Amino acid sequence: MRACKSGEAAGADFAYSGPLTETCLLGNVAQRVDARIEWDAENLKVTNLPEANRYIRTEYRKGWSL
Repeated sequence: MRACKSGEAAGADFAYSGPLTETCLLGNVAQRVDARIEWDAENLKVTNLPEANRYIRTEYRKGWSL
């Protein structure tokens, strides 16, 4: 509330919490493939283990989308 009223950045704004969340989720992907992964943040892809990319994006069945 203080950040909204004062215009100051919050203690855990998106500049902090976004990369932190990305790191945690990538840890889950590495755990699922049981390997170290190399992440291309700009293109949102695992570069050294292409099969790990199936955990990054969901392919929806025909007729279903977000």
